[in-house]
Amino acid sequence: MTDSTPVFFLSYARTPGPQGPDADQPVFSFFKELGERVARLTGVPAEQAGHVDRPDTASNEWLSKLTASSVFVPLYAPRYFTDPLCGRQWTAFKRRVGPDYGRAVVPVLWIPHRQGTTLPMAALDIPPHLPREGGAEEQHAQDRYAESGLFQLREMEDDDQRAYRAVLGRLAQRIARAWEDTPPRPVSIERLTDRRGLVDAFAAQPSKPTLRITIVAPTAGRLPPGRDAASYGPDTESWRPYRTARGTLTQQAFALARNLGFEPELIPFDKAYEGIVYKRSAREPVRPLAPSVLVVDAWVLSDVRVAEQLQHIVRADRPWLAVMAVLAEDDPQTRSNEERLRELLEKTLSRHRHLREMPRTARGSAARGIPKADAFAWLFAELSKSCYLRYLDSIQGVSPHLSADPTGSPGGRRPTSD
Repeated sequence: MTDSTPVFFLSYARTPGPQGPDADQPVFSFFKELGERVARLTGVPAEQAGHVDRPDTASNEWLSKLTASSVFVPLYAPRYFTDPLCGRQWTAFKRRVGPDYGRAVVPVLWIPHRQGTTLPMAALDIPPHLPREGGAEEQHAQDRYAESGLFQLREMEDDDQRAYRAVLGRLAQRIARAWEDTPPRPVSIERLTDRRGLVDAFAAQPSKPTLRITIVAPTAGRLPPGRDAASYGPDTESWRPYRTARGTLTQQAFALARNLGFEPELIPFDKAYEGIVYKRSAREPVRPLAPSVLVVDAWVLSDVRVAEQLQHIVRADRPWLAVMAVLAEDDPQTRSNEERLRELLEKTLSRHRHLREMPRTARGSAARGIPKADAFAWLFAELSKSCYLRYLDSIQGVSPHLSADPTGSPGGRRPTSD
């Protein structure tokens, strides 16, 4: 342990206004008392037990300290969750530790939230409540802590001071345990501050447009004649057509959709079919819920019922829908049955291929059968963007601002590649 590797990092919201450096003195006093307790429990020098920013601290020093700290101690208060710096510190620690960062966070209920308010989404899984342990006196202290918060307990006397000391000791124990369970893994500042920067974890994030994805493929328990189970699993999401690609096709499609700025949603084929084909009357066309992509395994067209449903979908001619057929050339069994599978594609999806003026479009290429994983990725991106723009046209809405448009196309112009 060196002076550059504190056990914990105390994150708090600075008091705004002209009060001067003394406004946050209660925070610094609490930090000193907490550090002394943590030092005794961990065996480190008190001056190395923790780090807290002070008014004279360099503006970027907190980041270097946070990259080395094992435990994150946020002081929960209404102002904490509206302070952009606190939100950035939360994001930095989450990146520093990884998905299981919650086990290295020991929150302190400094000032309780007002009645009727809740924690922001980022903090919902990390409440400040202490586990109900110890005897009657300690449980009374925990009740007082949950009711009043640590700031008020610290300012009071007699019983509240005893309650404050009991809670302080319990917080120090939790920090020491988290420090033991989370080995130091210092990371570089460059790793924390990637090209996206450090976003405020508590700020409301702009909503992403939904992209509906439907996988039409066999399962291992229900295979077409002549097909083995190597590429399939217990459900359609387990389908892995491209041997050279990592993960299932569903995982690949979801990753592509998120990179494009969409929020992907997996829709079962039966539900997607109803939403695409069903029409109440000629004067009341289907109103789409979101742009949609159907990814079809050529092998599934051996099922007459599924083939007929896909033909109905193609005839419906929904501009906000794309049908992508997979004919993986790196699959030996597909290669040996290529001629028959292409005939099935031609019979089922040929109308979809020629719906637009030119057959050599992204839609046409996708419907003829996509041989490679990289071609699938390119076509998925092209078709997702164009379906999104046509979806906007279909609902007669105004194109969103550029920041909300994953296509990056002002004015809702359709890509010429489709």
